[in-house]
Amino acid sequence: MSRGRRARSKTSSTPICRSKSRLDSYLAVGHPIDKIELLILGGTWTAYPPDYQEWFVRRCLDAMNDTTSADLAEAQAVNEEATSRNVGLVIETRPDEITFPVLARLRALGVTKVQMGAQSLDEHILALNQRGHTVAETLQACATLRAAGFKIVLHWMPNLLGATLESDHIDFVRLWQGFCPDEIKIYPTQLLEGTDLYTFWQQGDYHPYSTEELVNLIADLKPTIPP
Repeated sequence: MSRGRRARSKTSSTPICRSKSRLDSYLAVGHPIDKIELLILGGTWTAYPPDYQEWFVRRCLDAMNDTTSADLAEAQAVNEEATSRNVGLVIETRPDEITFPVLARLRALGVTKVQMGAQSLDEHILALNQRGHTVAETLQACATLRAAGFKIVLHWMPNLLGATLESDHIDFVRLWQGFCPDEIKIYPTQLLEGTDLYTFWQQGDYHPYSTEELVNLIADLKPTIPP
């Protein structure tokens, strides 16, 4: 949303309804909606079929334009002079999904910022947690996105299986060693019943941080973030 407000839309069958509802809610509390940063969050956006991606973005733009467009190009053209203009489009994906064809498609959609679940920059931790991608792939994805002009948001998870407070301190510093995201999101690992991690915890092979440990960890890490 303009002036720091962001319209968030989860992938669903009714993107226009969700987007309109969010715009209306901002208007109702007095926020201007002349400039919109649209965040499409949840899952791996690039894994959806291209025609679905185009349809979804088109319908979000239709909500801002208050029209029904024939295709994405028309929705984008109308939005250039709409009352609510889309000035930023953010999607979420995985590092191993970043390829040149994918970036070309994202550019055509109007994407300006990409969020990626790096989770950890330790190969051993990634393998233990069956993440399915490597640190090298995350680094390559960051370099490719940056060269293509996209803003980068990396997700980082403390307290993964195999991690310790000390190793998380070391791992966090790696974010500024070549990766250098424009933004970060810190997602502490949650212990959920029915998962492999829950079984490891029951067996004594996983130890969740206490609330105090987690708060102190984040407080210690924040001053290490460069200007």
